[in-house]
Amino acid sequence: MKNFARVFALLVSALGAGCSSFQKKWDAVGAPGKYEHASRWDGRWTSAHHKGAGGEPEGGRLRCVVEPHGAQFTAHFHANWAAFSADYTVPFAPKAGDGKKHQPMEFSGAHELPKIFGGTYHYDAEMARDRFTARYSSTYDTGTFALTRQLTTATRIH
Repeated sequence: MKNFARVFALLVSALGAGCSSFQKKWDAVGAPGKYEHASRWDGRWTSAHHKGAGGEPEGGRLRCVVEPHGAQFTAHFHANWAAFSADYTVPFAPKAGDGKKHQPMEFSGAHELPKIFGGTYHYDAEMARDRFTARYSSTYDTGTFALTRQLTTATRIH
């Protein structure tokens, strides 16, 4: 727990809070411009490795803006843990498959951090119409994300 708190605090310091940049993306989803085809997701991240004082898994709120780029997408995350928050971006590509459309769609991605913060984080994700789940792993942690799509006034339901 102590080491996790130190690593997370260092991570937040290294990345900076950056909430205003993420918040601008979040607010722009669905409006004309760069993020009009993006989607908003809200949920939680949960560590499978780190436990709180009561034995419960560490975790926190996780928000995401997903920008589509053809079959790929870029996920801009804003993660909270205790009083800390951090922003990071992960490019996701479709997993190789049999060429048929599957629901949910499966993706993989990676995000590079300095070794002291866990090095490369690897992600295996599934995205369906209203849910986005992922498993992540790095040197110091493994865990999951569970997010649901947040509709905006500009979101059209097909």
